[in-house]
Amino acid sequence: MDLWTFHRYADPRLCVDAIEHAPDASAIALTQGDARYVIALDDPASATRMAAELATLRDGGAPLWDLMREAGADGWGALGAFLDGRALIGEGHDGIRQTLAARIAAIDACIDGTIVAIRADLPAHRLDRLVAHAAVLRIESDMALATATLGTTGDPFDADVQPNFHLGLIIAEFAYFRNSAPLTLIAAGVMLARIAGEDAALPESDAIVEALALYDPRDLESHLWLIARALADSTGDTALRFAVPPIPDLPTLSGLEFMRRVEMLTRSTLGKWGENPYVTMLDALGDRWSPLIAGPFIEQYHVTCRFVEIIAPNLSRRLMAPLRAMMFRYFGEEVGHEALESTTCETLGITQAALDRVVPLPLHFAFVDLLTLVAHVDPVTSCASVMVIEGVFGEPPKMSLRLASVARTNPAFSDLAGDHDELNEDLNHNSISRDAFEHIVAIPPATQARVMRRILFLLELNHRAWGGIADFYGSQTSLHLQGPLGRPLAPGGGSA
Repeated sequence: MDLWTFHRYADPRLCVDAIEHAPDASAIALTQGDARYVIALDDPASATRMAAELATLRDGGAPLWDLMREAGADGWGALGAFLDGRALIGEGHDGIRQTLAARIAAIDACIDGTIVAIRADLPAHRLDRLVAHAAVLRIESDMALATATLGTTGDPFDADVQPNFHLGLIIAEFAYFRNSAPLTLIAAGVMLARIAGEDAALPESDAIVEALALYDPRDLESHLWLIARALADSTGDTALRFAVPPIPDLPTLSGLEFMRRVEMLTRSTLGKWGENPYVTMLDALGDRWSPLIAGPFIEQYHVTCRFVEIIAPNLSRRLMAPLRAMMFRYFGEEVGHEALESTTCETLGITQAALDRVVPLPLHFAFVDLLTLVAHVDPVTSCASVMVIEGVFGEPPKMSLRLASVARTNPAFSDLAGDHDELNEDLNHNSISRDAFEHIVAIPPATQARVMRRILFLLELNHRAWGGIADFYGSQTSLHLQGPLGRPLAPGGGSA
């Protein structure tokens, strides 16, 4: 952490109620409220001069501020540190109104730009459905603001409650926003209202001011794009949930036996779905290079930057001692892994400036959100969901092996492609779910069904996210990334 110093004030002002000095005294008293500080000098004349100089510090433009900044740790610099350490220096610069107005204007522009971009890409026959879905979701967003309930009609992860995958995703995102991005929840409601034909604006309230001061506008931009893309996709022919095997009706099981059943359901489900579009396109490349190969590492960078958010909610739970210890260890083993992805992206010619400007593909951004939400609301599902992230126990990291094989014509890429997966394999991360459930004594039937439904949703999200990489990167002849509002972004960070 950076050490705070008084040098960081933009417009410093001495904030005291009084500077007291008697003409024949060799001391000065500074009073602020019920606090009183005495500065002793060698003689009354020095004290008189010091009192006069201190009085000038009520003006941020006083030359003495420059002397204090340049003095280092001694003399005037020591006095500045003394004053600041007792909260006697205030910030005179006040750009609150201008800053808040600029942030509101930027959000408004982002909302309107997102709406224009989504409508432009949508066939005319789906626009009425877009409006209808936006009106329904506006109600859901309002409910999410008012209550912590996960959806108004039931669990959005449940295909029987919400058969439209993208609508279920958006409703789940609202619950995530309520916990982690309240400004985004409000902005998403405004965007949906405008799509539905209402004349909506960000409300003027203390909550908005607080949120504008706290939350990241870049994340808000990415989340609005996510919601808008999912809304558009909810109107399409592929929006219905994937077919899955029936959830078994079982008696209360031990944790380990339940996890075995989840693994069986996962294998059966993935077998039913077959190969995802990304793997199909990847296999078709042979030995040729393609932007398709770069796609996963660009998107994985943004996932990995946020990955510890998925684990963090469980760190504050009073879990059984072995589970708690496991979560802290998992957190420690994942911190800093984004450096591996960043290095891989650099090898691919993608600058950090470009990575900082990228808007992650929607479903990859949602993947972290929903895993984090699950960790907040459902610790049992959270323990099982590690399997969705790290892989089913007993399965090798096939995706990374295939990427490395296809990319063998690029030696630098080949050397780096598997680093993260090899690290996870060395750390036994695909054992974490089994390790966790070994310590969970019993899983009752209702919990089993809830966890399995949510795991199936997360599996489908992961499957569709890989399809999103295929769609975005597969048709490219020269690599570009996704910039704001879906516009192409060059690997160097400029417009493509």
